[in-house]
Amino acid sequence: MFAEFARGQSLQDLFTNRETITDTTGLLEQTNHAATVEAGEPKHGGKVGGHSLWVSWVAPTNGVVRFKTEASAFDTLLSAYQFATPNGSTFADLREVARVDDSEGLEDESEIEFGVFTGEKYEIAVDGYFGAVGTVELSWNFDSLAVPPAKVLASPPDRSVNLNETISLIYTVTNATGSQFNWYFNGNEIPSATSTNLVIPNFQATNVGRYKLRVSSSEGIHYFSIPTEIQINTEGASNTLAQPKFRDAPATPLISEIATGGGSSLRALGLLSPSGGITISGFGVVRGYNGSQIFNTTYAVTNILEPPHCGVAGGAAYWLIYQAPTNGTLTLDTLGSTYDTVLEVYTFNGTLTGYQDLISLVCANDSFGTNGPSRVQLPVVNARQYLIAVDGVNGAFGTAWLNYSLNTNQPPQAPSIIVAPKPLTVAAGSTVTLVAPVTGSMPMAFTWRKDTVLMAGQSAAALTFVNVTNTASGNYAFTAINDLGSVTGTIALKVVVPPYCTLVRIPNGMQLGYLTFSNQIYTIEESTNLSTGWSAWPGSLVGNGLTNFFTVVNSGTKFYRVRVE
Repeated sequence: MFAEFARGQSLQDLFTNRETITDTTGLLEQTNHAATVEAGEPKHGGKVGGHSLWVSWVAPTNGVVRFKTEASAFDTLLSAYQFATPNGSTFADLREVARVDDSEGLEDESEIEFGVFTGEKYEIAVDGYFGAVGTVELSWNFDSLAVPPAKVLASPPDRSVNLNETISLIYTVTNATGSQFNWYFNGNEIPSATSTNLVIPNFQATNVGRYKLRVSSSEGIHYFSIPTEIQINTEGASNTLAQPKFRDAPATPLISEIATGGGSSLRALGLLSPSGGITISGFGVVRGYNGSQIFNTTYAVTNILEPPHCGVAGGAAYWLIYQAPTNGTLTLDTLGSTYDTVLEVYTFNGTLTGYQDLISLVCANDSFGTNGPSRVQLPVVNARQYLIAVDGVNGAFGTAWLNYSLNTNQPPQAPSIIVAPKPLTVAAGSTVTLVAPVTGSMPMAFTWRKDTVLMAGQSAAALTFVNVTNTASGNYAFTAINDLGSVTGTIALKVVVPPYCTLVRIPNGMQLGYLTFSNQIYTIEESTNLSTGWSAWPGSLVGNGLTNFFTVVNSGTKFYRVRVE
């Protein structure tokens, strides 16, 4: 069935301006580029948006309605609401009926479905995930029923449980008489699970994944509830969840209690606000020493902008934020996973807005043999968050075990200079690299100054000059900084220009001439036998931009050269 365009109606930016549609099927097409988010507006699809559009829909009779953004071609969020009271009019009065970010089989697009009664009014909102914009194509269709359907009023939240725990998943349903209920786990029906309450005793890794309830009417029309994702955290962190999208991970981190405070190194790395408070939000109980996060990646999403973790083709990544309860060395592995995994750990400074903010720290693939689990180790500090990506090689998916162990006896290290930098003299026209001889825990940032002047855009541990000229001569001061401190050193660079020499015959000998350059030191050296070495003439000359001459009298065979410093 093809949806027809709703005549004379459109999606609206402001909630108070929304229009009402009553068609049983239709299509609204509109860009959300200029749309905004109002104060107090809920998070549609349960996620951060930024460009929401609204429309009201009234049920013509009892039945099941489906809204979707399948043809929108950008990452959409979709929610349906009702006013909790007849006189409701504000965002605070709304009760969520259905929501979704990425629907199964639609990748970035969204689809919601729910039961309705005759004459009920629903507020439909479509948004772009984290500010995504494009042309919204919101379509809907409606299946009527002779009797009012069962309606889901509340859904169990996503959460983590512990191994061997008995859990109960409950959907609150009204008007259930005459309806049938069936539970689905990772897309497959669970035999004999036919009530609105699903009890799972002795919860194991084979039970992690996505659960949803199918509500069927006596007339054979059905719809699915909002799904719930259940994972395992063996330390009992119920609010910790790995996420299929990396920008959702900061909302469900594995964190410990953290202390606020000041520090120049943290502020320089963007971890502190101007007032000195740590910008990382969220507080929890002390966890993160030794445990496992177990999750299922069947519904992992792909993004063309996502980097190939550890340079390996993936396509089914889940992400977890980790914050250590104290400084130490963290070991991570994916032992126990049911598929071929690749593992990479990133961090970020300030606000995480996109893949460009990720700072890669360490990665591994096949640490225990071909097509096997991965293992990495890295120093971590309490005042920083780490973003862990577990991907499937070539898009493989299944049940992932992310095991973590923090060794507090191996703390991270502040930057320190390995060896004292030595002055460096090079010839003009060559390629030269200045390397800061520094060790310390990553991430580490660098600044460089030439003769006290900051060099913009130079933030790596090394400076490279191609076809270097004598204008590059100077003192290069580097500063290395990480979360624990900083260190500064200086490398003196002198670029010398090899002289072009002339030789002319004069009475009783030869005259040698060479052009000098300012601040270069010239020394004449001679040898009677190249195999026995060179001896320097006394009295070196400091260049002044003029040509210097010296005379060689006839005294047998000799070799001469000019040493430049």
